[in-house]
Amino acid sequence: MLMLANITDLLKLKEKKVFFFDLDGTLYLGNNLFEGVPELIDLLKKMNKRLYFLSNNSSKSTSDYLKKLNSFNLNITNENIILSQHPTIAFLKKNNYKNIFLMGTKSLKDEFIQEGFTLTEENPEILVLAFDQELTYERLVKATHFLLNDIPYIATHPDDRCPTENGYIPDAGGIAALLEKTTCKLPRVFGKPNKEMLTFKLEQLELTPKDAVLFGDRLYTDIKMGLNAGVMTCCVLSGETTLEMIKNSQNKPDLIINGIWEFLEAIK
Repeated sequence: MLMLANITDLLKLKEKKVFFFDLDGTLYLGNNLFEGVPELIDLLKKMNKRLYFLSNNSSKSTSDYLKKLNSFNLNITNENIILSQHPTIAFLKKNNYKNIFLMGTKSLKDEFIQEGFTLTEENPEILVLAFDQELTYERLVKATHFLLNDIPYIATHPDDRCPTENGYIPDAGGIAALLEKTTCKLPRVFGKPNKEMLTFKLEQLELTPKDAVLFGDRLYTDIKMGLNAGVMTCCVLSGETTLEMIKNSQNKPDLIINGIWEFLEAIK
């Protein structure tokens, strides 16, 4: 029988040195910050913990994410943010891709341009699928034609849907599923649940997975990534996941709480 974590379980997390937090569904929904988040972040900083904020949501650039998080008075820097476009961009640079058909928002396109890529609608070297909230049918048709001509195809992340204050909306994985129906092709995926989203940072800090804990709301991305990396996992029920989903999943977290506010109440 699945049980929610008790205070004793949560107090043990104070021993961890690194805290990884998913964003959508974990710290906020849309523009609504969950109760106690600023107080929790401030408390962990005073305890000299390393804090990192992760998201597969590639609809925003790194700078836009920074603006959003600091609009909640979290007082963080670029160094605290890890997004799915970061390993995607690293792959493109490593493999010398320059001309890209990017299915993404203007915010993300601006970041790719700043990183030195050329965004094109004609004869791209590769198709990059992100969380495109500005998608048009015309661009879906273009993407389909490129894929049927066997162009290389990658995606920033695999999430099927994104939680909002008004319910779920299609995410990059949902768009990929639509394209698969037409082309029978699936992209190579970066971002969560790939463990490198966590392990590269731990290696930089010269720490081990046992030194870290991950809070997230999705079993197939957040929790699976933590399990793959050997990091302790805590699933919050404030986003996508329910107890019934955990019961039926292979990706079972170490701890379960209703929301991040319960962690704050336990350690303050």
